[in-house]
Amino acid sequence: MFRATIFIALAALLLADPAAARERRNLTVLQESARSVEGGRAVHVSVAQPELDAAINPSNAGLYMGGGLLGAMIDSSVQANRSGRAEVGITPIRATLFDVDVDAMAIDTANTALASMQWFGAQPATFGRDNSPYARNAALDSAATPQVAFLDYGYEMSPDFASLRVIAAITLANKVDASVRRPEQRLQPRYLAYSHAVTSVVQLPNATTPEENSVRWAANDGALIRRGLSTAFTDISALIPRALEFTAADAEAAAAAPRATDRAFTGARVIEQNETSTMMFSGGLIHVQTLSQ
Repeated sequence: MFRATIFIALAALLLADPAAARERRNLTVLQESARSVEGGRAVHVSVAQPELDAAINPSNAGLYMGGGLLGAMIDSSVQANRSGRAEVGITPIRATLFDVDVDAMAIDTANTALASMQWFGAQPATFGRDNSPYARNAALDSAATPQVAFLDYGYEMSPDFASLRVIAAITLANKVDASVRRPEQRLQPRYLAYSHAVTSVVQLPNATTPEENSVRWAANDGALIRRGLSTAFTDISALIPRALEFTAADAEAAAAAPRATDRAFTGARVIEQNETSTMMFSGGLIHVQTLSQ
């Protein structure tokens, strides 16, 4: 289950390992000299989840009780309760998407976005659900190109059903790297050519309670959730080229930009903002917009 957004997972990694954080931040910029590779790039798209998911805010009750078994039990109970409520809210929304092919949307988005950059040398995307290291290494071994672009998609509702989030993690890995001792090391951060996650957040206008928000997304045969998915994937197709062309100067400017005031994006830097949308950076590009009425 896609229970946490990719950019949150990356943030946890960075907090745990400062050295990895430096490597991860550096990887968000594809250097000009590395943009084109002779022979082009094979492209592999994955959507690991079979259906729309609902995120759950983690319980931190145990922290306020000093940890221990009782704190863990309380956290477990709170998590189970939140999972149950999330499942109740997401079920009617999922039911309206029975004929929506998200896998095809992901493939089309990747092909469209990468085709807009001739220098990238993208081949038509292949697709799979398995994005494990084993599957990735197999894709690298079978590639006819010196580098493979992996685009891993996830999509979920926020815990309060006030927004839809679509995430695409872009990873460039080399088929052959003389510095690695074992083939599986090609996918370790220090050997990757590039890694950047882009997120499109589509908000429900005038969101209220989780229960009411869920009903609104699902109403009229899912008119809003269908429009939200279309909007988010179209947005992702614009974010992918922007991420791949993100420069060191862009990264420096983002680091100096003001911090987001929205608690949902703690630590993110606001790099662009207008009346209808906000572009942020937090180890990856995050674009937030609200559906029109």
